[in-house]
Amino acid sequence: MRYSLCLFALLLFGALTACHQRPTADAVYHNGIIYTVDSSNSEHQSFAVSQGTIEAIGSNEAVSAYIGPSTQVIDLQGHFVMPGIQDMHMHPVDGGIKGKFECAFADTLDAEAITRVIADCVSAANPGDWILGGQWGPGLLLNKTDHLLELLDSVSPDNPVFIMDWALHAAWANSLALDNIGISSDSPDPVGGVIMKRTDGQLTGILLDNSAYQARHKIPYYTPDQIADAIAFSIDQMLAHGITSYKDALTPKRNLVGYQTLRERGDNRIKIKTSLAWKSAWSRSHDDELTMIKNFVQHSRENLDTAYAKIMLDGIPPTYTAALLEPYNPTPEFGDNHYGKLMLEPNVLATDVTKLDALGLTVKIHATGDRSIRIALDAIEQARKINGDSGLRHEVSHAELIHPDDLSRFAELNVAAEMCPILWYPSPGVDAMRIAMGDRANRMWPVRSLVNSGALVFYGSDWPSVVPDTNPWPGIEAMVTRKDPYERFEGDYWLEEAVDLATALRIFTINGATAGKQAAETGSLEVGKAADFIVLDRNPFTIAEDELSDVQAVYTYIDGVEVWAMNPRRVK
Repeated sequence: MRYSLCLFALLLFGALTACHQRPTADAVYHNGIIYTVDSSNSEHQSFAVSQGTIEAIGSNEAVSAYIGPSTQVIDLQGHFVMPGIQDMHMHPVDGGIKGKFECAFADTLDAEAITRVIADCVSAANPGDWILGGQWGPGLLLNKTDHLLELLDSVSPDNPVFIMDWALHAAWANSLALDNIGISSDSPDPVGGVIMKRTDGQLTGILLDNSAYQARHKIPYYTPDQIADAIAFSIDQMLAHGITSYKDALTPKRNLVGYQTLRERGDNRIKIKTSLAWKSAWSRSHDDELTMIKNFVQHSRENLDTAYAKIMLDGIPPTYTAALLEPYNPTPEFGDNHYGKLMLEPNVLATDVTKLDALGLTVKIHATGDRSIRIALDAIEQARKINGDSGLRHEVSHAELIHPDDLSRFAELNVAAEMCPILWYPSPGVDAMRIAMGDRANRMWPVRSLVNSGALVFYGSDWPSVVPDTNPWPGIEAMVTRKDPYERFEGDYWLEEAVDLATALRIFTINGATAGKQAAETGSLEVGKAADFIVLDRNPFTIAEDELSDVQAVYTYIDGVEVWAMNPRRVK
């Protein structure tokens, strides 16, 4: 009898243990096309999520074993599911401020049309209020600039006006703004910047690169609450476009305070990286700058990683401020022996990168010209020689004009190449670069060559610079076709450097997560990773390449939580 009771107890214990060990999930998503972006780009029908993490992925039948009494079962109805987009270069504070607080206009407008918009903004403001905004296009500088200052003065004599260009590298200001900032016809060009002047030495109102950045820091700024509102505004846009993680590519202290305010409000909807602004070229001493960076890193919080630094090394080709190995085409303003501008000398850059690398910060170096890109690679190579391999994958931001001799160095040095594909088609921006550099402009953005060399290539929109919104799909289309996704301009641009859709999606997802040091947690749909995914309105692999820009996110999930829905009624 005792034996029977013991046997019964043993069997009961086993049954209870089996029940306890039965896998159950919080939610199961089935009947979909689950594009994982794992190492083999595998596809499945279903996946299970528990506590924000993917617990299982596979066929409908296999994953059904994870359905328990309390499991929410979502029928995907054949929808295409993929990892969320990782946008590792954007400026959400600028984008949000522009959308909520500033005088905004399209970069397609000419100078006279822009001033009409500014006149309306002035009429709605109080006398003396700053009129800030943007963004004017590259065509403004292709025309004669002598009249630009007077044009702004005529519509705003009592309000200082300071408006940024399409690429956030140049500013157009009126006389009152320049007076307030402290810029006169006698002011010298700062390191890495240009105060454009007429042939008679008088101001044009145009400031390029560091001259624009320094001026902007002398203008009254927004409160922490306003900055937090701007970031929240931008996040709303991102979630609607399927972005689940982003990097703020240039974060000064005043913007980091806005991020802190956002976190204090409990807004943790999206995963954020911030590249802390490194400005030793024209502000603090190196020691003061390092101390500030160390303090900034301590501000990391849940879903907020501040262990990155951004260094501006040069400008951009259309403004003749990208640093080149050979001179620009001759112009009256810059002469016939102009190689662009470096914001840091090569030895200073190498020292800075070495110090930041030793601190454990991933460095993003803005470098667009072939000379600046070579100098950036040299600096990272020197840091590796001095510090040893820190394991950090430093980044060259934009990486536009790469000399063929330097293509292989990205993979050799484990340097990531960040690409902004929305420019990869015939456009006024490309036209401006061809005017500036001639045939060299025809070998910009060699993405396929970089991928084939083994380099890590990842996506950064640079929004609100150049691109109209945070939608990644026009960029994906441009990367695949090298044609205008907005169908404004005909033809293609260096089609040999186009990549297939599967490669593009990796660049926009897992490669960004790798660059953001979070590939173990997100960027692909695999067991053990966060359930950061988007449900699309169509399968991008079954449509024409020139329709990719029309793809839309229907739902966006982060850590298994629905953070955005096109239709409030769930797909069931």
